[in-house]
Amino acid sequence: MSAEVALVYRVLPNSIDVNVDELKSRITERLSPKYKVDRVEVEEVGFGIKALRFYIRMPESDDYSSDEVDEILQSVEGVGNYELEYFSRISF
Repeated sequence: MSAEVALVYRVLPNSIDVNVDELKSRITERLSPKYKVDRVEVEEVGFGIKALRFYIRMPESDDYSSDEVDEILQSVEGVGNYELEYFSRISF
């Protein structure tokens, strides 16, 4: 039986001047191919601020971790703040 872990991250840009489409591409490129980005949603926060919600899957393995995803997000230019909103094991 193989298992995966589902993660949902909410990412805020560090400025309203950050193009969220470019930020989405930069984050997706950094996560891939190791982590599978299933979907990205853009959420209007207010006052011109937009948040990105990333739906990510990874194998349940010691080679993968949410800590590594955190490090990747911290290293992407334009990321201001982020939070892990959801974490769950998926088995099939």
